[in-house]
Amino acid sequence: MEFNRLTASFYSDYGSSCPEILKKQTRPYYVAVVCVLGLTFAIPLRSHIHHPKYSFIANGAEAGLDFTKAVVITDKVRYVEPSPTTIRQNEFNMLKQHEYEIVHKFEKFVLAYIKQVRRIQENPRIPLAPWFQYSCLQYFHKELGLPFER
Repeated sequence: MEFNRLTASFYSDYGSSCPEILKKQTRPYYVAVVCVLGLTFAIPLRSHIHHPKYSFIANGAEAGLDFTKAVVITDKVRYVEPSPTTIRQNEFNMLKQHEYEIVHKFEKFVLAYIKQVRRIQENPRIPLAPWFQYSCLQYFHKELGLPFER
């Protein structure tokens, strides 16, 4: 697991057409870059996460990695800044200590997302759960091997 920032090229390519992708006007989000299921993902570090089931809380009660806002990195050279980012030492220690758990929990999240999409393909009347509705994975169905676009 590495800690980086996404490049301006990433936000230029995805920002305007993908409203759920997190972006700040003053600075980019810091992300943890992980490989799961043969794909590279960037999971943003956020404060005030209110859905612990779909995140990994690292600092206090609400700060950590938000799985629902993770994105697939299709071109690491173009979309991930090459120099690592410095994060708070206590967060870094916690995240590195729990790296295996984080990757495993995130993989389960991605698999649950894929399963939910396939269920909706079979029965479009299934109501969408909020975590599913607001997930950034909806913009990366092709990369996830899913033909269905929302």
